[in-house]
Amino acid sequence: MTCTNSACPFHDLEAVVGAHNGADLACRVTDSVKQIRYDAGNVLFAQGEPSTSLYSLTRGIVKITCHTPGGREQIVGIANPGNLLLGLQSLETDHYQYTAVAETDVVACKIRHRGLLKEAEEDSDIALRLLKALNAQLAQSRELMRVMGHKCAAAKIASFISLLIPEAERARQHFTLPFSRAEIASLLGLSEETVCRQMAKMKRNGILYSPRGRIEILDWDRLQAVAEEACIESA
Repeated sequence: MTCTNSACPFHDLEAVVGAHNGADLACRVTDSVKQIRYDAGNVLFAQGEPSTSLYSLTRGIVKITCHTPGGREQIVGIANPGNLLLGLQSLETDHYQYTAVAETDVVACKIRHRGLLKEAEEDSDIALRLLKALNAQLAQSRELMRVMGHKCAAAKIASFISLLIPEAERARQHFTLPFSRAEIASLLGLSEETVCRQMAKMKRNGILYSPRGRIEILDWDRLQAVAEEACIESA
């Protein structure tokens, strides 16, 4: 199978210098993978379901949630192309530990656990790529923890927006903002009122413009400056 997902750890880009720029890439786990599409709102997999596959995103954004003992849904992360392999935490467990929902239309490679692990046992290169994917997962988790840690509200929101939009796409100004203010608040541990107030402030300062469902980044440098601010503010 070939694809154009150069962000996937199992493509053959490393062996073909200059293979990017939209070229088809050979897949190293062809017998274990198929390409699949999801409409916005579709569930890729649900917490508690039998764990059979993981997913590498080619296009779109996925919301990662879990349910508390009281039954409340809690947003615990996001995934976009090049960010992480969805379902990786459940690679050697019987059931998925969280739910993955397509926030936008999504294109992904669905990779079977059993087939991938069998190929990793037989091919050290695939095993190494899987290890790199695990490291990328840890790095993404650490960055999200940093965003949710000791930063003030404005810095949390600016950092979240930076995480949401892949660096490779930042030459554009206009993006879909698939998360509502309430969902952003839930993920960052803020109130919805705080999110609205801080985004309105960034709009007044000429950093971004965010009508419903869309976001326009007017000044990436100033957005990054806000993301790195060291301040104390009540949420």
